[in-house]
Order: sequence, then structure tokens, then C-alpha cells
Amino acid sequence: MDLKQNRGSSFWSRSVVWILAIGLFVQLSGKVWLESNSAQNTQVYIWLLLPAAIFFLDIAFRRAFSAFSWEYLPWMCFLLWGAISVLWSTGSEDPAFSLMKRGLFIALYLVSILLFMRRDESTLLRVLMAGVAMITLGALVSLIYQFLVLEQPLAYRAFRIDRSGIRDFANYGWPVAAGIFHGAAATWALGFALDRRRNILSCAFWLLAFCILVIYVLLTYTRGAWFGVAASCLAVVILQNSRRGWLFFVGSAILAAIATFMWWDNLIFEVTKRQLSGRGPIWDYFFSTMPGHWLVGHGLGTPFNYVWPDRDLISPHAHSLYFQQVYDSGLISLALMAAGLLGVAYKALKLRKDKWVRLATPALIFALISMMTDVERVFTRPGDYWTVFWLPIAILLAVSWRSTMHNHNP
Repeated sequence: MDLKQNRGSSFWSRSVVWILAIGLFVQLSGKVWLESNSAQNTQVYIWLLLPAAIFFLDIAFRRAFSAFSWEYLPWMCFLLWGAISVLWSTGSEDPAFSLMKRGLFIALYLVSILLFMRRDESTLLRVLMAGVAMITLGALVSLIYQFLVLEQPLAYRAFRIDRSGIRDFANYGWPVAAGIFHGAAATWALGFALDRRRNILSCAFWLLAFCILVIYVLLTYTRGAWFGVAASCLAVVILQNSRRGWLFFVGSAILAAIATFMWWDNLIFEVTKRQLSGRGPIWDYFFSTMPGHWLVGHGLGTPFNYVWPDRDLISPHAHSLYFQQVYDSGLISLALMAAGLLGVAYKALKLRKDKWVRLATPALIFALISMMTDVERVFTRPGDYWTVFWLPIAILLAVSWRSTMHNHNP
């Protein structure tokens, strides 16, 4: 009887793992092979968030909240405050309840990664790799189709890639979103490549994937993603601290020096002429709207509409994650985010030899840098910015303080 019960328990445990695996793979890579965002979101709700909701209800019923470490608290407060701020929003195009649900969805996403890591870390890692590999395949197809088949120009900024061009597959909407998303994937790929436990063939595969993704990022001409990739690559090298990592660093430095010499005039143009690419007036508008709203914001859902003078153009967000967060939910929200980031930074510092910390910390560094000058908001339904921002947060939160001795490299 006990043997049958154990077999049954094992079956359900493996079933949960594979259900979560499907959900996470769709969440990571669905934009590449699904044309409909709503179809992708539906799959994420069913395969990833629903099991997390059941898991959380079980924890609540048993009052076993010790499953969550203290670092979750500021993030739960951040999500709760963001949801509450809907109550004083004005002019929102979305129903208040719809906006509030986004906080619940993000919380369940954090829980789903915790559940996945507790059930089967090795499968979680394989799904992450599969997701990044699929994103890389989408980037490769996009590069080939746009520049070899459609013969888009390769001259500097003549064409900014943001989609495959094949129906609506791998369509990220605009170059900045495409650059940030693929920059995040490139950071994960480099982490896989420089892990000293990888054999030479695996390392070569992931370095190739990294190169494809970086080429894609460069051709989006998204400077925030450029700087983010540079910083996150340095973080990967330092945290992995492997011989191949430092060789990669030297080789990359040489290539960067050559590229700087070849495109010096374009770099000077970026610094002296383009500068903030029009973000200055948008940020001036942000500061002009904030008096009287600094503490609690305008409320999540309140439209941000900067109308460009003499142009039939409206900028619908503050072109900075941090400014947009203050606009939506005030300095209280930004303080809660900062508290959450300090919590995961402290954990990453203490557990810096943990394999998950070595992978997720550079990805979070990329997100924080690339989102300085763009991104509408991270309080969203399932989408690209879950992969960019919430995935590394979720993994760092899920890492167990007690398991670190078993997870770090010798």
C-alpha cells in the first residue's frame, strides 16, 4: 500500500513539474512561435499561474508560510500598493479590477518559480535553456529574413529590427522592446556558456547563441540595452569567475576596442547629437505633473500623455521604469521596490557561490540598467517584461538559504 501511495505521489509530483515546465517555456518563448499575445497569456495562466495558485492555497490552509523567506515581503507590499493605487487613478482606459489583477498575476508568477525550484531545479534549468534557445532561434530567423531575404539596409540606424517579418511571429512591436528582451536573453545565454561545469561543446553552443542575440540587440540600436548587456556581461564574468570567462572578457575587450575605432564617428554622433533621443522634454513633463502627487502618485492606470509640440505624436509613458513607477504609485512604491531590490542584493551577496545567483544576478543588473531610459511599466500582465525583470527577481527569491552548500561550484 505504501509503495502504491509513493508511486502515486511521485506521479503527481512529476506531473506538476511538467505542467510548470510547459507554462514557463510558453512564457519565455511564446512570442517567437505564437502570433497571438492573448493565446500566449492564456497558456501561461493555465500551465504556470493556476498550479501556483493551488500551491499557495495549500500553504495558506496549512499556515505553512515559512516556505517564503523574508525577502518576499517587500515585493508583496510593492504589488499590493500598486494594486491599491488604482483607487485614486483618473481617466484609466482599463477597469480597476483588471489593473489590480496584474499584481495578483505577478505574485503567482513569483510563487510558481518557487514551486518549480522546490520540485525540480534541474528541470527548471533545462526549461530556461530551452526558452533562451528558442528566443535565439527566433532572433536568427529574424536576422536572416530581414537582412538576407527582404534585404533591409545595414547602414547605421537605416533599419531597426524589431520583428521577424514573417506574419506576426517574433514581433516585439518596436525596436526598444525587442532590444531589451533579447539583451536579457543574451545575459542568460552568456551565463550558461561561462559556467565552468559546461563542457566545451555546450560552451561553444551558448557562446554562439550569445553572439546571435547580441547582433540582434546591436541592430535594434537600443542604447539602454547596449549598456545593459555590457554591464551584465561583466557581472557574468566576475560571478562565474572561470578561466573561460576571463578569456571571454579579454577577447570582448579587444573586439570592443576595434568596434569603437571603426564606428567612432557614429559614437560621437550618439553622444553629441542624439544624447537622450528626446527623453529630456518627456522627463520635464513628468516633473511638471508631479507636484502634489509625489508621495502616492497619480494612481495606476492614469494616462501619461506627453504631446509633442508641432508634431502629431504622443508619448504614452515616462520612458523610464523609475519615473513611471513614481508617476503611477508615488515614492512609496519606489521605496518598496528599492527595499525589495536591497533584499535580493543582500541575498545574492551572501549566496554568490550559488549557481542560481550566478545566473540570475547579471540578468537583474541588465534589467535595472536597460530600464532606466525606457519601459512602460513592470506592473503588467504576462509579457516580455516578466522575462526581463520578474524572472531574475523570482529566481533570486526562490533560492533557498539552506541549500546553498549543495548548489555552488567547488
